[in-house]
Amino acid sequence: MKEEVTAMRDAGEPARSVIARAIGRWDDSRGLALVAPIACVILEAVFLTRYISLLPFDYDPASVWLLVWCVAAILACVFLRKRRPLAVTLVACAFAAASAPVDEGAYTGVPLLVLMYGVVARQDYLRAVAAVLAVLAAFWAPVHLAGSESLALVHLEWVLAVVVAAFVSRALWARRRAARELEEERAARRQVARERDEAEARSRIAGELHDSVGHDLTAIIALTEGLMGATGDETFEAAVASINDLARAGLSDTRRAVRQLSALHGDAVGAGRSDSHMWDDVRPVLEHARSAGLAVAFTETGSRSPDRRQADLAFSVTREATTNVLRHARDARRITVAWDHAKDGSCTVTVRNDGFPVEGAGDAGTGLARLGRRVEGAGGALDAGPSPDGGWEVRAVIPCLDPAADTKEAESL
Repeated sequence: MKEEVTAMRDAGEPARSVIARAIGRWDDSRGLALVAPIACVILEAVFLTRYISLLPFDYDPASVWLLVWCVAAILACVFLRKRRPLAVTLVACAFAAASAPVDEGAYTGVPLLVLMYGVVARQDYLRAVAAVLAVLAAFWAPVHLAGSESLALVHLEWVLAVVVAAFVSRALWARRRAARELEEERAARRQVARERDEAEARSRIAGELHDSVGHDLTAIIALTEGLMGATGDETFEAAVASINDLARAGLSDTRRAVRQLSALHGDAVGAGRSDSHMWDDVRPVLEHARSAGLAVAFTETGSRSPDRRQADLAFSVTREATTNVLRHARDARRITVAWDHAKDGSCTVTVRNDGFPVEGAGDAGTGLARLGRRVEGAGGALDAGPSPDGGWEVRAVIPCLDPAADTKEAESL
């Protein structure tokens, strides 16, 4: 039984959709909006011509002119129905009531029904009730009061039929409007999703520029500075100096691009990365620092978590802190990196160096501030400042971000 009901409902869907689209075209088209007024004009012209042609020789001209002027006024109201639907309907009903003694609604009824249909089909229920009552008072009541019961019944049937048709049209129109609003909302959501995806793509690019390219250029700068003056070969020294200048220019451009992207997308920079790093990815970073002439010590305690997001954050903090030593620390000779994995799944990352920060360098850096937002967004904390035994220290506490990860997959050191 349920399947039959569903099949019947689905079979009725195309018909309702066609009717709804037709009603929508009727409402939206200015040309079609003139169909009803023009049809009323033609119909009234035929009716009045027939009425006048059948008048006896001793007719009252005043009554005929009254009917003609009332019909003309009602037709004008039909043309103006889109602007003030209820107001013009009430005015038309007043003219129809004035001509009722002459025609008993025979020549003014069709325009009145057209006006009533427009109000009932599109206006609120209070206005719809007012329009129906006004049409009954002008179209049905005079005939009923005059004692023409059969004609009054015909008028009442026409009013009821038009009201039913108007309510059907109203339901289909409301459904079409709801479907259009839903589609507009979906389109807006798709647009927001596209803009969010584009922002995240730019953010990933900015993050990689700062973290990967920036680190590599910093390592090149440190290596070339270590080679300057080591051989005494002028050609070699000039080449090393040129490489150093190019690396510095590239680093400056990279940082400028990162700042611009950060200004466009705020804290979203670096969010939504799919190419996350694992624990062992830190080894090349430390090797770069050793190649630059620094003594690097790395210690790790506890058991690594299989949490990829935690590993990526630990890697990013370590790489950023190491890169800042190469870039900003003065007279730095040693870096100590410690990863301490606690039993609750958190990881504390500590990076210390024995150098002194270059004056004003802290104002130029954006990496630690961005990483601080990422760590805080993950529920952790990041601090940077002078270490108790001299030098500089970066310390981050990163909670377990994936408690459901299988501990059997944990990597071993």
